[in-house]
Amino acid sequence: MTTIPRSEPAIPGSQLGSRGRAWAIVAMIVLLMMINFGDKAVMGLAAKPLMEEMGLDATRFGAVSSSFYLLFSLSALVVGFVSNRVSTTTILGVIALLWSLATLPILILAAVPMLYLSRITLGGAEGPTAPIAAHAVQKWFPEQSRAVPTALTTMGGALGLAVTAPTLTYFITNHGWRSAFAVLAVAGLLWAAAWSVIGKEGPYRTYRSGAVGLTTDPIDEHVVSHRRLFTSRTWLGGLIGGMGAYWALAVATAWLPTLLERGRGYSTSKTALLVAVPSVFAAVAILAVPFVSERLIRRGISARLALGVTAGVTVLIAGVAAIAAGHTSGPLLIVLVAIAFGLPSAFYPLSFLMCGRISPVRQRGAVMATATAVTTLTGVVAPVVTGRVIDAAGGPEAAFTRVFLIAGVILIVCGAVSAAALHPDADARRFDLQR
Repeated sequence: MTTIPRSEPAIPGSQLGSRGRAWAIVAMIVLLMMINFGDKAVMGLAAKPLMEEMGLDATRFGAVSSSFYLLFSLSALVVGFVSNRVSTTTILGVIALLWSLATLPILILAAVPMLYLSRITLGGAEGPTAPIAAHAVQKWFPEQSRAVPTALTTMGGALGLAVTAPTLTYFITNHGWRSAFAVLAVAGLLWAAAWSVIGKEGPYRTYRSGAVGLTTDPIDEHVVSHRRLFTSRTWLGGLIGGMGAYWALAVATAWLPTLLERGRGYSTSKTALLVAVPSVFAAVAILAVPFVSERLIRRGISARLALGVTAGVTVLIAGVAAIAAGHTSGPLLIVLVAIAFGLPSAFYPLSFLMCGRISPVRQRGAVMATATAVTTLTGVVAPVVTGRVIDAAGGPEAAFTRVFLIAGVILIVCGAVSAAALHPDADARRFDLQR
């Protein structure tokens, strides 16, 4: 059995009891994820004036939206392995700075090539954010207390959409669509400055320290081959469920405002508020579902049921809601849209928790980030495919129904397969991490 010698010094006692520092880290990462999702959503919110100014049809706009994900997956993969050697504190600070720089091309020259350059660069900078953020937070909490902090990192994204949708729409409506991009760039710079003071590495840096309680004694931790990790049923099941959930997220961020405006006749200002509804629902689901799962595990329910089956079922239910939403309108439509595009977000914290259960800590960043890299490839396909469906539908109402039907079928299939596959404790025992 191979070991990675521990290189970090013993953790000082003052750091061991720093609960305040742990929650400060969580708060900062929630803010980071809010900015992250604002960056994702701004294209969808600015779609109408941007498409009109640049003469883009739905297919070309979908291609620009998809370009965000061209480097997203690759950078997540590369930085995930870098995190095995470089501190998460440093990585997150660099990421925030790169976001702000990535906004400059479109602010300097508003042209389609610059729009591509800005979105591709931004996607490359944002790709590793979610897994590295979850990895960083899990270093501050023992295994039995990670569900809520991990969920909060994901909830920051949902909150980001809920807060930034009306905020960015205000700037777009009153100061032009470029102002929204500028606001996000400034937010990234301010966060990076604050992180340089607050950001620190947590003390739970080995699997054993997180599972049985923190110790200041150096601990050697064995390595599981990446081949075994990446062919485990839990990791593969997480990919399938994550791809379904990400299809919903990619379609919502790129097309939901336009679909609601054209397909159901909502005004721009009302659409901005309605788009926030799934985000609020997602924020609640992201926190509530892992919280309940953690309590079930503490009561003796297996992680397979409490985490694995629960994760898959959330995606499946969202698919049923999506299909139903394509045939409704009014208040019921808003409820179904909230479930269809909000509930899948609960899959991600559960996935990160399961990755934490099947991987040694020093490999955890790579395991989480590689899963993110593969699942987010869906983001390259979903917006452009949806754009082509809209162009070919023959009318806004038909487009609305078809887009929701396709999303629903994908969610149902991916949810059912992942629910059957995910089994984190069995894989942890197979890797000799649990007894």
